[in-house]
Amino acid sequence: MSDLPAAQRNALEAWADDAIAAGWLSERDKKALQQTQIASPAQLFETSDRPLVVGFFGGTGVGKSTLLNRFAGEVVAHASVERPTSRAITVYVHRSVSVDRLPESFPMRKMRTALHNNDAYRHVLFIDMPDFDSVESANRDLVDIWLPHLDIVLYVVSPERYRDDQGWRLLLKHGSQHAWMFIMNHWDRGEPEQLEDFREQLSAAGLREPLLYRTDSSGSSGQSTDDFDDLQLAIKKNADESIIRSLGELGILSRLKAQKDIGDQWVTRIGTDETLTLLAERWSEFWNDESRELTQSLQGKAQRQAAGYAQRDVSWFEKWRGSAANTTPVTNTQLTLIDESVLTRIDNKLADFLNQQSQSLQLPVVAMKQTLAEPYARARRDVSGTVDDAVNTSLALPGNRAQRFVHRGLGLLCVILPLGAMGWIAFRVVKGFSEGGSNPAAYLGSNFAVNGALLLALSWLIPAFLQRKTRPSMEKAALRGLLQGLDAGLANVATAVGTGITNLQRDADALHGQYRKLWTALASPDTAGLPDPVKRMLVDELTQPVQRVLDVRANTHNSTDNAPVS
Repeated sequence: MSDLPAAQRNALEAWADDAIAAGWLSERDKKALQQTQIASPAQLFETSDRPLVVGFFGGTGVGKSTLLNRFAGEVVAHASVERPTSRAITVYVHRSVSVDRLPESFPMRKMRTALHNNDAYRHVLFIDMPDFDSVESANRDLVDIWLPHLDIVLYVVSPERYRDDQGWRLLLKHGSQHAWMFIMNHWDRGEPEQLEDFREQLSAAGLREPLLYRTDSSGSSGQSTDDFDDLQLAIKKNADESIIRSLGELGILSRLKAQKDIGDQWVTRIGTDETLTLLAERWSEFWNDESRELTQSLQGKAQRQAAGYAQRDVSWFEKWRGSAANTTPVTNTQLTLIDESVLTRIDNKLADFLNQQSQSLQLPVVAMKQTLAEPYARARRDVSGTVDDAVNTSLALPGNRAQRFVHRGLGLLCVILPLGAMGWIAFRVVKGFSEGGSNPAAYLGSNFAVNGALLLALSWLIPAFLQRKTRPSMEKAALRGLLQGLDAGLANVATAVGTGITNLQRDADALHGQYRKLWTALASPDTAGLPDPVKRMLVDELTQPVQRVLDVRANTHNSTDNAPVS
C-alpha cells in the first residue's frame, strides 16, 4: 500500500494527459501534481514489520538534540549553543532494525546512525532533524526530504519561540500528512499563559485536543511540571504494530487527499452536463440572431448577383439593341455571394461566441475550439457549394408550378396553332388547285394569300407573346436560390457547431467517468478503531469518515498552504 500514492499519481498524470490532449488542461497544470508528496515511512524498510518513525522537529535552540539524548539516556546527538546546532540527520534505532531502502535522493554523508540495544525502543526509530529555520538551505532541504518519512512528528518549541512563523507554516502545510505530538521544552522558563496560547493555536489548526507535553531544560524527570515520563510512555504505546499500520495508512490517505484536491480543481474546468447543455442552448439562440443579421446584410449583394441572370429574360431584339448601344449585361460570374470576407465574418462570430461562453461558463476555449474545429471546417467549406447548388436547382425550376405549366402550355400552342394554320392553308391551296381545272374561279387570289399569312402569323404570334409574358423570371429564381442556399449553408454551420458541442459533452462525460473510477476503486483505511490518544494526534480531517476524506464527487476544496486543512 505504501506505493499507492505513486501509482495513483501516475494514473492521475495519465488522465491529465488525456485532458490536455482534449484541450481541457495545459501542461503547466501537471506541475502542481508532480509536487505532491508520495514518500511514506514504510518505504524506508524492506518488510511490513517496521518500527514507528518519530522525528524531532523544531527551530534553532529549542532543544531537540537534548531531548533525543534524554530519550536515549546517553549522548547520541550533538547539542550546543552554536546556531544552527543540527547540521545533519541523527538516526537513533535498535540494532535489529535495518534501514535499507533509503531513497537515492538522501544525502548519506549528512546522516549518522546511532545503534542501541534498548528493548524499550525496539519498535521506535528516532530521527533528530536539522533546524527548519536554518540559514543554510541544505539543512532546510534535509527537513523537506525526511518529513514525508515520519509517522509522528514531535514538534518541539520553547516558551520564547512557540509562535515561530516558519515552523507554523510547515505545520499547516504538512498537518494532514502526519500524527503530531507537541513539546514545550525549557518549561522551567515558561508560563501557563504561554502553554494555553499555544494550545489555542493548535486547536485552530485542526488539533482540537492536542497532545501537549512540558519538559524542562535540566533533563531530570519526576518534577511536577515535567511531562517527560508521560511523553515517553505515549511513544512506547504508539509503537504497537496495529497503530503503526493505521498511521501508515492514514499518511497514505492524506497523500491521496492532496492529489485529489488538485484533481478536483482540474475536474471543475471540464464541462458538466449542465454547462454544456446550456452552451448548446446559448449557441442556438446566438446563431439564430447572427444568421438573420448576416442574411439581411447580404440581401443587396444577392440581388446584384441575381441581376446577372436577368440577361436570360431579354428578347433577341433587346439583346440586339443592347449590343448596338454598346452595353454590357451583368453576368453571374462577376459577383460571388459567399467570398472569403463572408466566411471570415462567420469565423469571427463563432470566435466571439466561444470567448463569451468561456468567461461566463468557465469552459476552456481551447477545448471548445479543438473539438468544434473538424465539423465546423467541413460546414464552412461547404457554404459556397450549398449556395451554388441551391441556385442551380432554383434556375432549373424557375417560378412556381402554375407558371411553369402555363408557360409550357403556351410553348406547345406556339407549335400546334401554326401547324394547324399551315394545314388549313395547305388544304385550301390543294383544293383550289384541283378545282381550278374546271372552274378558273376556284383559284385562290391575293386576298387568300394575305388572309392566310395573317392567320399563320397570328397563330404563332399570339401564343408566343403570351408565353413571353408568362415566362418565370430567371432573376427572381436566382435570388430565391441564393437566399435559400445562404439559409441552408448557415443552418449547416449551426448544425456542425451543435455536433461539435455534443462531441464536447461526450468527451467531458468520459473524462468525468474516468476520474470517478480512479477514486472509487481505492480501498482506504478507517479511523474508527484508533485509540482516542492517537486520534488526538491527527488533524480533524483525518478523524472524519473516509468517505468525506476521499469524496468521489468532483468538487473544489478551497485549501491553501497558509490555512489549516479542515
